[in-house]
Amino acid sequence: MDLILSLGALFFLGAFLTLKTRLHSGLAPLVSLSLVSVWFTLGGVWGVLRPAGWLFYAVAYGLGVWALLSCRDKKQYKALVSPGAVVFWGLTLFFAVYFAVRRPMFSTFDEFSFWGTAAQMTHANHRLYPECPYGTPWLPTQNPGLIVLSYFVQFFGPFAHFKVYLAYDMLLFACVAALVGGLTHKEYRLAVPLAVIGGLTPWFLTTYQRMWDISKVYMSAYGDIPAGMLAGGAVALWFALRRTDGPRWAIWPVLAFLANIKDNTFPLAMIVAGLIAADCFLFDWKESWRKGWGRRLGRSALLLVMPMTLYKAWGSYITRLVLQNSQTGGMGATSEDPIRVAINGTRLLLGLPVPEFYQQHAQRFADSAAKMQAAFCGTKLTAIGSGAMVTVVILAIFAAAILFACDNRTRLWAFLWGLGSGAGYVAYSYVLTLCYGFIFKEFQAARLEDYNRYMYTYYLGWFLIAVAVLAWVAQTSRWRLTTHAGVLALSCGMLLLVHRLVPPELGVLGFPDSMFADQQIRQARAEAVRTAMGDDSRVFLVTQGDDGLEWFAYSCYLQPNVLDYSGWLNEIDPLTGEDRWGGGGGTFGLPELRPSEDNPWAVYYHPYTRQEMQQLILESGCRYLFIDQLDNLFVESYGDLFTDRLAAAQSGETLLYRVEKDGFVPVSMEVPR
Repeated sequence: MDLILSLGALFFLGAFLTLKTRLHSGLAPLVSLSLVSVWFTLGGVWGVLRPAGWLFYAVAYGLGVWALLSCRDKKQYKALVSPGAVVFWGLTLFFAVYFAVRRPMFSTFDEFSFWGTAAQMTHANHRLYPECPYGTPWLPTQNPGLIVLSYFVQFFGPFAHFKVYLAYDMLLFACVAALVGGLTHKEYRLAVPLAVIGGLTPWFLTTYQRMWDISKVYMSAYGDIPAGMLAGGAVALWFALRRTDGPRWAIWPVLAFLANIKDNTFPLAMIVAGLIAADCFLFDWKESWRKGWGRRLGRSALLLVMPMTLYKAWGSYITRLVLQNSQTGGMGATSEDPIRVAINGTRLLLGLPVPEFYQQHAQRFADSAAKMQAAFCGTKLTAIGSGAMVTVVILAIFAAAILFACDNRTRLWAFLWGLGSGAGYVAYSYVLTLCYGFIFKEFQAARLEDYNRYMYTYYLGWFLIAVAVLAWVAQTSRWRLTTHAGVLALSCGMLLLVHRLVPPELGVLGFPDSMFADQQIRQARAEAVRTAMGDDSRVFLVTQGDDGLEWFAYSCYLQPNVLDYSGWLNEIDPLTGEDRWGGGGGTFGLPELRPSEDNPWAVYYHPYTRQEMQQLILESGCRYLFIDQLDNLFVESYGDLFTDRLAAAQSGETLLYRVEKDGFVPVSMEVPR
């Protein structure tokens, strides 16, 4: 029912935008979802997330019903049906039913360490996740644009992992619909290939080898793919607004949304906003070049202000919360400010004086730049090869658009879009180099950690921008048959490559039921523990041999209970020379039983004496111990702290012990088998 209500609100809001503001129905889903994200973000920042949700639903349904009932001519209803609208609603309804039946679950590390857990915390507490109780001493401060989108989709119902996937997929489908744009049903020869290209783009630019595991492109809670698709979708939306003479303001919430997905998407949002602003100033479709300079300049400036405003509002909100967290014993800001890094990194390149911190990291910055250059030329990232090959293909699409443009003005327009987006790629790569040099940890820079994910974001957006330019030319060119054939050939080539790399049984539509077997076991154990202890407890986790995944997974499953961070390290890593810190699961044992450094457990080993272990648990505020995985090491080290010496846990009679000063007492419960 919650999915029906959320999709209904989206439909009615889109109907109002189409019938009353002249926004094409194929563009309404992307604008509507962007309005959802911006509105719920502001509601969370102002501390009224739940009331803001109720108000949004009421207004969306009210405006939609009014727009539908006030139509005097039934022919107006035809405006609601277009190729773009059919693409969006067809895919959305199909995946809503499919996911509700198959019930995919979170399974990767970052889904549990942030993206999925943050969505569940927001839903469980009806507050933005930085304000929710959490076991770690730091605040999760990633931008909330996608998280609140999943909150909207399941506003009236229980939390489910597949609803998060559906919310993010709806955004991808809306970007595909924007690529199809203002085309009519008579233009199906172009609309169908464009829909195929848009739908395959996430696979085409993220899958780089024949898969042995499931390719989870449309079952991922990460923000990298949605951010890249939204960057391209924003430009496609802008072009479609020009073609359909739609309202210019419709691009504003989309750009604000783009700046609100991840920290590293703010530069991307500013690049896209800058390109659209330049297009608005140089190629205004309502005024000649010689007229309206002031108005064009004002509209262009406003396009840049929109993403900056929401990004700064979120930054001010996080600054206040981080300060409060540090004053209450938590960790404050732990990395350099990105804007300060950009300024000082540029000064370093120019040979100007910089603070000592940047002088100390100058060599790491230079090494990161060299490694990124090597990765650009030699690391296979996509179905067509390395970043260099992706660049060649994208530039070839721009070249085709320039070649077949209908006149010199359109040819110049396509050239400037290719030049501007290429310059944006250089700028984005430079920002990423700064991050590796001055923000990320040394071991992350040494191995260019997550380089592929960061670059996917720009490649996705850049590719869609090129296709959108080609689609514009295909609609206006005198060689329509040739350009339409080119778009069709591109779609067929992508279809062939994706089919070779992602067979059905290894894709979203054919994954086996066993794929989430481990997560189903974890969820069942967490539900049993929650039933036994209630929903208002702090829990200490014991899961021997954990590398952190189990802790983050149970931290998600046990919401709204808080999983304590479970142990600290205060020592120097002999391999990297960096401070070891943190808990989040791991292996507990006496100091004298610590394994050698070549043992994988050594990195996550928490050496505590019996007295230190007892003191740690008692002072943590935990009311229960969740015994997920036991081993002889833990029993030998700390069995005396338990009234039954862990006999009940070893025999499978319980997973839970109540914390008492005189000893930890087993709790009677049903243990899943």
